[in-house]
Amino acid sequence: MRTQYFRALAPVILSVAFSACGDAEKAAPSTPEAMYARAQELLKPNVEGDASDFAGALQWLTRAAEGGWRQAQLDLGGVYLEGGKGVKADPVKAFDWFKRAAAQGSAEAEFYLGHILYNGLGRPADKEAAMAHWQKAADANIGEAQYRLSHLLLQQPENRAKGLELLQKAAAAPSPKLAAQAACDLGNICAKGQHGVAADMQRAAQWYSRAARGGNARAQLVYALMLLSGDPVPADPQQGMAMLRLSAGQDNPQAIALLINLLRNSEDADANEEEAAAWATRLESLRKK
Repeated sequence: MRTQYFRALAPVILSVAFSACGDAEKAAPSTPEAMYARAQELLKPNVEGDASDFAGALQWLTRAAEGGWRQAQLDLGGVYLEGGKGVKADPVKAFDWFKRAAAQGSAEAEFYLGHILYNGLGRPADKEAAMAHWQKAADANIGEAQYRLSHLLLQQPENRAKGLELLQKAAAAPSPKLAAQAACDLGNICAKGQHGVAADMQRAAQWYSRAARGGNARAQLVYALMLLSGDPVPADPQQGMAMLRLSAGQDNPQAIALLINLLRNSEDADANEEEAAAWATRLESLRKK
């Protein structure tokens, strides 16, 4: 009976198998866009939770890039720039793929071309060529390019105004971390009166406040000091301590040391000792690293 059962199923099994193979063949990516989509699928863990197939994804990514898919070229450039997961970092290959993507209008690729040229990765450093690529990326509102180019232009007296303009644009970048760093830099410039900008502590406070709200630990410390001292902003000890704790929470040693000192010298020193001791332990562990 069992043998007859399987014999009866044999034609059905073969039919299903051939059908499945036919479906798989039809489903094989045949365009660069579909190849790129397949690569993305392979990078995701499957429903059983198994690890993603990076090697398989790399094959399809390469085929998509060779087929002219711009995003695949950009991604492949990133793979070779960073290396990892069995792929050896190769800035020469990375540059080639970024160049192909840039030729198709990728502003992100322009940024990475500038990065490779500026740092001399796999080739002699070329600052002027790097700046040219960063300018193209900055014109397309790539925040990181605006930030890096701004600091280079600020070193050139004839281009300071353009550098400041780009730094202000970077302070409005979609990336919170980048925007906060740019705002902090602008605060420093206004506070110190650098790059042809007259010293203006009120304006500096505005930039530091913006950077602090964006999560920049250095700006949080500076703005906390302004709030605690009442100069140049109205004194607000409660907000100042809150801002100081935010900076300390990011392991800023200066902020932690100041916070410990303020807690232990406050009117409520006894009540604050437990917190002060915890911060002291954290500071000690940072110093041992």
